[in-house]
Amino acid sequence: MSTPAPSASARRPAYRLVRRPATALPALRADELQRYVSEHVDGPLLVVGGPGTGKTTMLVEAVAARIAEGVDPERILILTFGRRGAMALRDRIEARIAGDRGRIMHEPLVRTFHAYSYALLRRAAAERGEPSPRLLTGPEQDLIIRELLAVVADPEAPDAIGWPEGLRPALPTRAFAQQLRDLMQRAAERGIGPVELARLGERLGRDDWPAAARFLREYVAVLALRDVTTRGSTAYDPAELVRAASGLLADDPELLAAERHRLAYVYVDELADTDPAQIDLLAQVAGGGKPLVAFGDPDASIYGFRGADPGAVSAFPAKFRTASGALAEAITLHTNYRAGASLLTATSRVARHMRGP
Repeated sequence: MSTPAPSASARRPAYRLVRRPATALPALRADELQRYVSEHVDGPLLVVGGPGTGKTTMLVEAVAARIAEGVDPERILILTFGRRGAMALRDRIEARIAGDRGRIMHEPLVRTFHAYSYALLRRAAAERGEPSPRLLTGPEQDLIIRELLAVVADPEAPDAIGWPEGLRPALPTRAFAQQLRDLMQRAAERGIGPVELARLGERLGRDDWPAAARFLREYVAVLALRDVTTRGSTAYDPAELVRAASGLLADDPELLAAERHRLAYVYVDELADTDPAQIDLLAQVAGGGKPLVAFGDPDASIYGFRGADPGAVSAFPAKFRTASGALAEAITLHTNYRAGASLLTATSRVARHMRGP
């Protein structure tokens, strides 16, 4: 009697997804400044330090200390620049807490500013019984912009925007649409609307900015019309998202008060990579002397092309004052634990010949 051959499904190997355990961070060193930062719980604090000075370690230790003291992890908000950085920071905090408790019930909220803004807008929409907001992707924005530009580029169509003659050959190109989107995003991050953008162009002698301001007005009108005609959710581009969240909190004092009450502690990583819109949102939810610790290195800010303003670091003490109105405390870290003495000597020698601070 022959044995039946195994079926194809039986021969197929079974795969199981296993989450790689996060690598725990080293413990705090015998550094009084690091310990002081990790134990800080009263009002705003700025921590400035270069690479290797232990900023991330201090942030993780501070969060772990608050949770060990009994603070609900969901009442701790950690904000950082990009999604990759948020994921890495979340893994490090999770590994540190797991080392103390053996298991994790809740995790602190590690968010990018955009993700946090989206969560605020979505929560408010749900409370009003409205559809959740939608985030416009870059290609979607480029498509809308190019469709609007195509109307202007038609030689038989009237040019209601008034683009400078020298720019008209570039209007149909993909590169021009991308540059125009970038300009509109930088304006949104700084709270600059069409009227102010046009005035800035006139003041600086740039005839393209008043035209871009008129185009921005048309662009906003088209987005609003799309939302109405489709009866769908409100669509935001990434730059508008943070400003929209700030506007929501400013217009709804009850929501702002509830959010401030919900958050017991706020931590910010990579402060030098924030833009003015993000700083304004941070001031709303964590201003007024709330426990806030921000870490930054203005010399390491590399996202100026995305609107980052390293001046947020130097402006922090005056922007985020204590409950009594005094300047926020600032600490500078000078000890590098990552690089050896020979490397530090070499980089310092090069830095002395560079321009700037």
